[in-house]
Amino acid sequence: MERGIYKHIEQILRDYPYIDQYVHDRKQELLYPHDEFPDVNIGGGRSNVPGTPVEDLIITITDDRRITALEKNKRVVQECLDCTDFDTNYIINELYFKKHPTLTLSGVAESSHMSMATIKRKRTEFFESVKDKFGW
Repeated sequence: MERGIYKHIEQILRDYPYIDQYVHDRKQELLYPHDEFPDVNIGGGRSNVPGTPVEDLIITITDDRRITALEKNKRVVQECLDCTDFDTNYIINELYFKKHPTLTLSGVAESSHMSMATIKRKRTEFFESVKDKFGW
């Protein structure tokens, strides 16, 4: 596997526990945009065309690239986690999902009573399945 793809998958896995918060924050940015220079011309003329702000907002949230990318990342990782065994889930959880990981590969190998080669093989298989789901 190429190094860039490997590092990208690592970053996706580290962000996985926080994806829901990232999506929520992005939706809040779209719902309540920051207007640095508000329009002071309040009470100007009336438009003869009715506006549809709610529909426009829903379309904006639905079409937002960042939200769709985050949801795709979450879906792909969840599908791959659902298809793996308990040991692989434990390895990925210990190495990538914890906010402050305390174990390295050797620590995970000791705590799960597996060899380093087995840990690396299971991690690589998981990364390959994520890569295949993304179509890279």
